Amino acid sequence: MDTNFAITNSALRVTQVRQDVTANNIANVNTDGFAAKNVVLADQNPGVAVAAIRKTPNNNPQGFSNTDLATEMTGMIVNRDTYGANARVIKVQDRMLGEVIDLIR
Repeated sequence: MDTNFAITNSALRVTQVRQDVTANNIANVNTDGFAAKNVVLADQNPGVAVAAIRKTPNNNPQGFSNTDLATEMTGMIVNRDTYGANARVIKVQDRMLGEVIDLIR
């Protein structure tokens, strides 16, 4: 069960970073010259980790932000659902461990 918890915990941490980056991109949508960032993930044993946070090249000749609000809002929905699913995994694991402890008593 420790492996399951480590995997779920790493997913929660990655999702929090992704949400922070998404929120920053949205907050700077009207900032001239702002280059939106994205999170690059890497496999980790066990789980997943943030490999890098990269700027998206801003090739806008007018100097406007290259943030796409539709992409960012979709990302927020994915982040919410991913975080919620992993939080439910922790709740189920906690309940299962509680039942095992009750059986042992």
